[in-house]
Amino acid sequence: MRRFAIPCSSCGVLTRNEGARCDIHKAQHEQQRELRRQLVKKATGQYSGDYKKRAKFVRDNAIACHICGLGELPNDPWNADHLIPGDPDSPLLPAHASCNRKRGNKPL
Repeated sequence: MRRFAIPCSSCGVLTRNEGARCDIHKAQHEQQRELRRQLVKKATGQYSGDYKKRAKFVRDNAIACHICGLGELPNDPWNADHLIPGDPDSPLLPAHASCNRKRGNKPL
């Protein structure tokens, strides 16, 4: 606890809590922080270590783009594309970066 009271950074009420928030806003701030942590954890799950290994394998062994059917193109690197857009568990297939961008989140 602080020796001197300072105003809450949210409402201005004097408080001696650490972090410059009154009891009410301290609890709200902790809830918001936890929600942000969960959202970040959920958002980054698709790009876990397993995904990175699978994507690297697909890019390294690519022969033909599953979207256009062409082989390697100059200045158009391979991407690992999800067969079902938005589904992190769907199989990964090789695609040119340009084809993958054009396709976006649309099904084949």
